[in-house]
Amino acid sequence: MNEHTPAAALQRFEFTGSGGEYFRIWIVNLVLSILTLGIYSAWAKVRTNRYFYGNTRLDGSGFEYHANPLAILKGRLIAVLLLLVYVFAGQMLPVAGIAFAVVLMLATPWIVWRSIQFNARMTGYRNVRFGFHGALGDAYRYLLLIPLLPLLASALVATALLLAGITLDAQTGIALIALAVLTTYLLFPYIQKSITAWYLNNTRYGQGRLQVQLSAGRYYLVYLCLLGWGLLITVVVGAIFGTATMFTGVQLAAAAKEAGGEIPNAAMLPLLVATLLLYAALLVIGVWAKAYVKVKIRNYVFGRIGLDDVLRLESDISTGRLFRFYLANILLLLCTLGLAYPWVKVRTARLLAASTRAHLSGSLDQYVSQQQSRQSAAGEEIGEAFDVDAGLDLAF
Repeated sequence: MNEHTPAAALQRFEFTGSGGEYFRIWIVNLVLSILTLGIYSAWAKVRTNRYFYGNTRLDGSGFEYHANPLAILKGRLIAVLLLLVYVFAGQMLPVAGIAFAVVLMLATPWIVWRSIQFNARMTGYRNVRFGFHGALGDAYRYLLLIPLLPLLASALVATALLLAGITLDAQTGIALIALAVLTTYLLFPYIQKSITAWYLNNTRYGQGRLQVQLSAGRYYLVYLCLLGWGLLITVVVGAIFGTATMFTGVQLAAAAKEAGGEIPNAAMLPLLVATLLLYAALLVIGVWAKAYVKVKIRNYVFGRIGLDDVLRLESDISTGRLFRFYLANILLLLCTLGLAYPWVKVRTARLLAASTRAHLSGSLDQYVSQQQSRQSAAGEEIGEAFDVDAGLDLAF
């Protein structure tokens, strides 16, 4: 190791962009995309990504986004064409629409796989490109086969019973489907862990490779804790609103008795307020749940990511901080009718960057880009057109 390099230098990520700067980019992108009927959206995407990548910095250097807008436009045109075929096929011949949906489902792992490859290849740091070498078979295993296994097992059981001459009633069929759905839901933490590990362990930086070791048990623990906290919060909120509703009901009955059987409109106001407060409470609980899962999984995963023996990542964001941050963003968007979106996006990037640290035990300058095949943007754009989350949402 170079004598001038600290044994484990600590570098915190930072985001140097501002809401005002991004607002100007965002509003121009929006106007030009509308005026060109969406054609400019490919250039808008590149401009946006280059702004956020370039302003996300580590050790004095920003990240790079190298995608060509024309390549994205070609992929987007293919995606839109397929989407139009899907819509018209569904209207002209419902069976064709169903068949197209099945084909899309079967193609989803390929779309996600291609999207990850493209995004990795287009990302760089200090003129060194990232890459992704995960196998397509693993994408089908984690994104399609395992999630569908319970449903396939239920279908096999139903088929075996029918072949044995046993007639299935509606209740039995519903029970089999419900069991399959419940089993898939219970498999979700394992699937999320497997996809995250597959994605990270097959990501390259030049000739170096990321490494991570994850435990499915940790994922299940996060969701079990979420379930416990969720039940506790729900019971408390339910008790509070149940008491308030009962009290309001007594008041309404008294008001109706005084008015000769009809409830005055003014007397309904407390019930309306209580209902609105209940919906607001449910929204807040949902926001808290999202913040809790994101923080717990993000901190766990980032704390176990390494790049050879040179770099180790760490995340220290807290649930309370992210929860308050989410609520502030929601209020900001509501009060500005969505115009504060650029500031919300910048604030989010700044918070996540500031909550991430890198422990450097060597120099990243030793890595060089490996020659990689040229990637098409079609997979990613097809995913966007059909609302397929190619980003995988790994709670990063």
